Amino acid sequence: MSTAPAIFDALPPARPRRRHVVAAGILLAGIGALLLAGRDRDPVATPPLAVNALVHWQDDSHDWLLVADRTAHELVVYDASTGEPLQRLGRDDGLGSVDTIAALGDHLLVQNTKGRPTLLSLPSLRAQALASR
Repeated sequence: MSTAPAIFDALPPARPRRRHVVAAGILLAGIGALLLAGRDRDPVATPPLAVNALVHWQDDSHDWLLVADRTAHELVVYDASTGEPLQRLGRDDGLGSVDTIAALGDHLLVQNTKGRPTLLSLPSLRAQALASR
């Protein structure tokens, strides 16, 4: 004879439900991935540089739209007031396959699809040496 009250005899035996175990596993894996992703970040890092596919740049005699054309993998310079293309720079000009651009005052940082940066002076569009740390 059982020593447990009769009400417990009518209940099914306790066992974990499979979908709850799977859901808990997925949740734990997601939390672990987030913790690992943020592990190497510098908590006092400077804000990231605004990297774009389009930069508007102007001085006293130039008003340009600089575009990273990811289809052609080139840097295209347009006259901002007329929309006329002025110049195309790419692999033949030493930039590689252009991916992203960022304005830095009178310079343009161009990054190719392999992550190699090139610093161009504006408005000459000539490559400058990057300072090493």
